Amino acid sequence: MLKTNKKGGEWIAWVLATALFVSLSVMLIIWAKGRTTEMTESTVAYIEGKEECKLVIISADKDGVPPECGTLSVKNRGTITIKKFIKRYDDADSGETEELLPDPETTIDLIIPAGTKKVELLPIIEAGKGQLAGCTAKRLVVQCE
Repeated sequence: MLKTNKKGGEWIAWVLATALFVSLSVMLIIWAKGRTTEMTESTVAYIEGKEECKLVIISADKDGVPPECGTLSVKNRGTITIKKFIKRYDDADSGETEELLPDPETTIDLIIPAGTKKVELLPIIEAGKGQLAGCTAKRLVVQCE
């Protein structure tokens, strides 16, 4: 009669399970390292943006007859270029504007829809390495009523 060696199958299963565990561990470490690097870079840009936001000074004049805003003239009185503004009318996103250079004589004229009660403008600047940062502390809110 032939003798069969059953221990060989156990060793092969053990080696395959160990190889699977090691390969999954390496994949997880590589993924986590990449994710950490991405998060660190975005945090650095946010911090730089916060520091640069101190250079943002904006003002807005409305020329509508109350309770309408009519046209809103926005001026950049600071020393840094505002890449764009995020516009919100009555707490609803309404798009973006063009770039506004640091020149008190240059304005962006926004035609505000009739019936709008509140206009909110969030300045977006370039904060190191070409990344954009929102200056929430410099957000401008204009009440139309």
